[in-house]
Amino acid sequence: MKTFHPVLSALIVSAVLCSCQKTDIANNNAADAIAFNVKKTVALELINNVRKTGCNCGGQAMPPVPVIVWNDQLGQAAYNHSKDMKDNNYFSHTGLDGSTPGNRITMAGYNWITYGENIAMGYIDEKAVVDAWLSSDGHCRNIMNANFKEMGMGLEGNYWTEVFGAK
Repeated sequence: MKTFHPVLSALIVSAVLCSCQKTDIANNNAADAIAFNVKKTVALELINNVRKTGCNCGGQAMPPVPVIVWNDQLGQAAYNHSKDMKDNNYFSHTGLDGSTPGNRITMAGYNWITYGENIAMGYIDEKAVVDAWLSSDGHCRNIMNANFKEMGMGLEGNYWTEVFGAK
């Protein structure tokens, strides 16, 4: 029968416990990370869970597609549009200055080859707004578009904007 040195055993157990605690703390902090008034890790996880499993958009089965990553330039473009809609009391993909999502993404410094935009108003959190977008054919298709590689989201007041893109 093998025996372990008591001090060595205590150090091993201590090291395992410490490494687990650090991982849990890191995961909790990541889940709470706020960017552009959005819990970005939560938003990205909600979107990628759907992309990984596939879904149904407007009666059409959408197969799984690759996951996407967060991009701060897209997040900035999304936030700027949400803020503009809130500040100027309108709701549209076209800005009051005539800007399109592509114009706003370019102004944020993102050199895109393709993009998509989802907007919403009145939802209380990331899950509620993503669920609403998944219930809307066009918004759902943006989420499931395999051409999109990155995303960002912004919230101001109760105006949500989600921007997808690929360079």
